[in-house]
Amino acid sequence: MAVVDGEGVEVGYVSGEEVNTLVLGEGSGGRMRLGRRFVSGIVDRVTLRGPVAEIFAGLNVIDSDGEFVGIVRDTNEADDVLDSFIVEDESGEMVNVLLEDVRSIDEWVELSVAGDSLYEKG
Repeated sequence: MAVVDGEGVEVGYVSGEEVNTLVLGEGSGGRMRLGRRFVSGIVDRVTLRGPVAEIFAGLNVIDSDGEFVGIVRDTNEADDVLDSFIVEDESGEMVNVLLEDVRSIDEWVELSVAGDSLYEKG
């Protein structure tokens, strides 16, 4: 079942469920957990409660070591599919975080990579 935001941007596909999260797989991000608090409805697809750029803006981002990386400021979409987050780091630099590097999105965005690796991707 597809997961889309309020404007039709695809976030991924549900591959499983947990108590407070949907497990997404098969999308551009690989396997990722998404908190149910972002869901507004489920009919023939899962619809999020607004545009991804708005509902994820302001979330803290932590890396795989539990270290603070920055704050989500915006998103990038490619062909109506969520591709990445634009994150402002502690020095004010904007860093592009690919959806494939995201492990979960709920109270914060948790990455599956170390923060230093984000700068190596250019």
